[in-house]
Amino acid sequence: MYHRKDCYAEEMGLTPLSKEGGYFKETFRSPQTISTPDREGGERNLFTTIYYMISPELGGKNYLHRNKSDNVHYFHDGWPAKYILVSPKGHVEEYVLGRNTSKGHVPQLRVPGGFLKAGKILEEEESATFPGETPFTLISEQVSPGFDYRDRHVPSPSEVKTVFPELWHKLEEYIAPK
Repeated sequence: MYHRKDCYAEEMGLTPLSKEGGYFKETFRSPQTISTPDREGGERNLFTTIYYMISPELGGKNYLHRNKSDNVHYFHDGWPAKYILVSPKGHVEEYVLGRNTSKGHVPQLRVPGGFLKAGKILEEEESATFPGETPFTLISEQVSPGFDYRDRHVPSPSEVKTVFPELWHKLEEYIAPK
């Protein structure tokens, strides 16, 4: 059976990223650059945007990671996703990125630079289902200063246990597989 997620992946030219739990496509990289003297390379694009689709066959999660830049997520379609944010000091915030604001969903979510973040599809949510369809969450992300892999960090299980031992029970399921 051909599902909406398959249509999106094909029609939008999304590339599978199994280490990141979904599909992705960069849609814009600002030609303008800004100085970032505290970062490797010392310069970044002003901002970047991507499509990102969390998909079960690629893990069904946006695995725990941190970016040095601010990141804004915009919900487009599919199932809502639960996001967990962890500040550098260990303060936890949880949100549901989705369209049903009457259920407390937020259609847009800002992740401050330096925060850990992770997300997963809320497969039990009924609001987005079509009979027999595979769950997915389609979002866009805007990153400023623009995304650069040198600014991204994926913590190991031992790092999470050491830095945030009291949060391990919340974060364990979001650790990227090896």
